[in-house]
Amino acid sequence: MVYPTDEETFDERVSPNFISKTHPNLIQEFLKRLQDFLGYGGRLHDKFGMVMPPGGMIEWPDVDAIAGWLLCDGKQYNGAHSDYSDLYAVIGKKYGGGAASLFHVPDRRGYFTRGYSKIPSISFLPEYVAHTEDKIWFAAQKFYRTGFPVRFTTDDTLPPPLVINTTYFLRWSSVDWFWICTTRANAFNGIFIDLTGVGAGTSYVHPYIEEDKDSRLKLVAGGNDGEDLGSYQEDEFKIHRHETFNDANKVNDGPDFRSIRHVTGNDDSPTSYVGGVETRPRNVNVNYIIKR
Repeated sequence: MVYPTDEETFDERVSPNFISKTHPNLIQEFLKRLQDFLGYGGRLHDKFGMVMPPGGMIEWPDVDAIAGWLLCDGKQYNGAHSDYSDLYAVIGKKYGGGAASLFHVPDRRGYFTRGYSKIPSISFLPEYVAHTEDKIWFAAQKFYRTGFPVRFTTDDTLPPPLVINTTYFLRWSSVDWFWICTTRANAFNGIFIDLTGVGAGTSYVHPYIEEDKDSRLKLVAGGNDGEDLGSYQEDEFKIHRHETFNDANKVNDGPDFRSIRHVTGNDDSPTSYVGGVETRPRNVNVNYIIKR
């Protein structure tokens, strides 16, 4: 190690001028490594890629976004502008758009999110069915987990006793092998269907994780709908009904149900109104911002 002489201070020895004289390549090497570390376009990278890429969204505990970020409020921007071009290259017009390069950022105000579930269907042949082990091999599948809901179709014959247009649930075995179960509970408990044959011709397994995907709409004109990213869905109850009594001699106005008290004839009456002004889970109010 070289120490400063009596005539030199430490600050002088670490000054850019001194370093450039004594180690002419050091600054260039440092700048090169700094550029490599920051990555292309001045964005911070680690060994796996961008630390926070354009389009990344986070919860934010303030009403205003910070520098380099935009509020997820559905506002329109011009993707041709250098301030927004990186973000536009990632999200395009998924959340709405106008002429040329005009695009909208996501509008997360008052909305819960739902995980993207558009997964391609997979074809399989009889030789992919190990019916003695009650398993089917789905090549390059993207189901990845036990309890995943699917439906089957076929150009010929499904492995018996499977039938088309019926919801089944997968139990993961190993790699791309799955058992087929009649309920999600059975899938988790290891109760699977006894396959009695391999079927014939080409059959197909279709993901069925979002049964009402066709009700998803464009939140803003020019955006995506259906299964695609950025689509929007109104709130809704799953179809159901409430049973009531029709017994003039029995009344039970308990907290969980109401029987019908008859005054005259056999008139039916509805149950009382309960609840608030919207359907919702427990929630916490937060803001969302998106990296530009």
